[in-house]
Amino acid sequence: MVRIAVIGCGSMGVRIAGELAYHGHRVKIYDQNKDALNKVFSRLQEDRSMLQKDGLLAQENFLGQVLCMSILEEAVNDAEFVFEAVIEDMSVKKDLFERVSHLCREDAILATNTLYLDVTTVMENVHKPERCLGLRFLFPVYYIPEVEVMAGKFTSTGTIERVRAMLERMGKTMFFRSGDHPRILSEEQREERKQARLEQLKNSSGGGLYTDKNIPPLFHKGNRQPSRDDEDSILPAEMDRDCAICMARVRDCLLNPCHHMVTCHTCGKMLQERHDSCPICRIDIVDTVRVYHS
Repeated sequence: MVRIAVIGCGSMGVRIAGELAYHGHRVKIYDQNKDALNKVFSRLQEDRSMLQKDGLLAQENFLGQVLCMSILEEAVNDAEFVFEAVIEDMSVKKDLFERVSHLCREDAILATNTLYLDVTTVMENVHKPERCLGLRFLFPVYYIPEVEVMAGKFTSTGTIERVRAMLERMGKTMFFRSGDHPRILSEEQREERKQARLEQLKNSSGGGLYTDKNIPPLFHKGNRQPSRDDEDSILPAEMDRDCAICMARVRDCLLNPCHHMVTCHTCGKMLQERHDSCPICRIDIVDTVRVYHS
């Protein structure tokens, strides 16, 4: 499991988050607009319906663990990869990446989803620019395997290799942008490649990409406390038990009325006091209940 932050809750940002979460990664998605954050859950539900209709979602669980964050630092503080998908505005992106580079881990890779902006300029004020690059998922994200990469002036070979390895584990193919213009597929090309990809996935997996084997549950299988007998099957080793906010304490707080358990009790009370919503479903928090693990 890789810890990933996605910045921007537009349609592309949400789909990138969904695709990354499906592949088993823990994803935090951030937007300064709370209305946009509140739409993430429903947009992912729509994507699930689409994938089920195409025969690619073989279970009733969701696409993985996607946590909605209203504070930038909480979204990026432990991320190994940060993917940006905000508006195509140089000043907005430059300011964002400068801030993120000082809030996240020093070894975190920072990637911009820009179409036309120069990656080196976008990242010119970033702390440690060698870890930065452009990374663009082609639309529709769930079906197109290619991912376009744009190296900046200071992008290191180590950064490229880490990105390549992660994408390959997801069944994605990395290719470098040729010239100054992005690869944009026509509607006909999208449909053709989508159908080819669907056929490939169905043939290789025996009928459906999204199976029980490789999807972590969004509700981390128990908003209930598992018994010792079934603890390993309910909460596998790779499932994150740390509080999604502080990353320092164990999850021991049940949020009401949604009953999601994703924070420690201290951070759960903090969310309630600042009138924030559940990081998973964005339902308003009315009360919190502390859970005592045996």
